[in-house]
Amino acid sequence: MRFAGSIATLVLLSILVTACSRPPAFQGTALDPPRAALDFTLTDQFGHVLRFAELREKVVVLTFLYTACPDICPLVTQKVRDVAARLGDRWRDVAIIAVTVDPVRDTVAQAAAYSQQWDMLDRWHFLTGSEAALTPLWRYYWVGDVHREAVGSAGPAGYNVAHSAPVHLIDQRGRVRVVYGSGFGPAELIHDIEILLQRG
Repeated sequence: MRFAGSIATLVLLSILVTACSRPPAFQGTALDPPRAALDFTLTDQFGHVLRFAELREKVVVLTFLYTACPDICPLVTQKVRDVAARLGDRWRDVAIIAVTVDPVRDTVAQAAAYSQQWDMLDRWHFLTGSEAALTPLWRYYWVGDVHREAVGSAGPAGYNVAHSAPVHLIDQRGRVRVVYGSGFGPAELIHDIEILLQRG
């Protein structure tokens, strides 16, 4: 009986060690295998040209917004701002990128004003560019077919932009590891960022 008890104890210890040695699971939707991030060159809210390849060795949070958005984009912006605030000093190892889906209105000046309004001016890169430069990104990152929907009779500027708002988490090797819908929670994103920061 003692022998059987010892075997049972060893089996239990083996299960516990195996469970403890497993890497922690992502809380967002993990991509298996990971997907290579698409390189791009766009302009940020300071008028600086940013190439995605320059962000290697950082964890990247990538989302898609526009500054005149009346609903989902402000909610996503608020969550991303909460993540940036809660990361503390660790945010230096994380790059937060918002790419516009409305290049007509989202000029450099407008991107800067929006960033200032949300206290994100120095915490993220709000990127804009030509529609030709942005369209491949929208398609690759599952933003969908971006199109303008007229609102009232406010003229050419009176429109909303129909688009999906995924958030992508990219590791230090330039691979998309996790994807979230717009309903993600800041704690979920922070949890998954921490996993990538720990793994290096």
